[in-house]
Amino acid sequence: MEARFYKGHTNLLDDYHLLSFDALDSTNEEAKRLARAGGAHGAVVWAKKQTGGKGRMGREWVSQEGNLFVSLLLKPEKPAAELAQLSFVASIAVVEALADMFGSNHKLTCKWPNDVLLDGKKLAGILLESFPCEKDGKQWLVAGVGVNVDSHPDAAQFPATCLTEAGVELVSAKIVLSRFIHHFIECYNEWENKGFAPIRKRWMANAWGMKKDITARLADCDIHGTAEDIDATGALVMKLAGGKKRVVHAADIFPAEKENA
Repeated sequence: MEARFYKGHTNLLDDYHLLSFDALDSTNEEAKRLARAGGAHGAVVWAKKQTGGKGRMGREWVSQEGNLFVSLLLKPEKPAAELAQLSFVASIAVVEALADMFGSNHKLTCKWPNDVLLDGKKLAGILLESFPCEKDGKQWLVAGVGVNVDSHPDAAQFPATCLTEAGVELVSAKIVLSRFIHHFIECYNEWENKGFAPIRKRWMANAWGMKKDITARLADCDIHGTAEDIDATGALVMKLAGGKKRVVHAADIFPAEKENA
């Protein structure tokens, strides 16, 4: 396997500022504490390890040192209904930050609603949490991102991988962070200025599972069908048996033949 070596820039742009910690319970929780204590939009909370990392639906996020754990504190000038679109912004930023680390025999894809896959295995996950600002009632949003750099969990709901397993050497969480933030700021500004349409287009160009048979696992049932599209709001459009369409706003999705993975 060919080894590939990378360096990264460390300067943040605009009004983004980095807060670095050796350890935190959760970078998302620290970002929320910061907001409540008077913090500003653009805080980037980075911890070398987490003792209470979490993923979607309250699941544990394994947080071994050497991987990237970062949360961005944001105050978008957007309606609350559109804030979930930032999962797509973050996914595209991860893909574009890492794309040139791999040879042509590897493929990065975006898995709805909040994962980035490498060769069909989970490399990164995103957790969005929103809450109102006490002063003006507007919404804060925390975008938490975890990237498997040096290691990955062996027992996971969806098969996982990491950068070193893919042959990327001399890469660190700090390098991945600086590259990710650079791309995130660019994507975030495009979303704020031009809306979801250009982000959706970029996401769809890297989408996993489109036009494939999948299982969507909701809180109370599983839905089987074909992933047809992502609509203008970011919801998943599925085609069910008999041709009926179903719009799914929140679920975990799996290949149909591996629905029990």
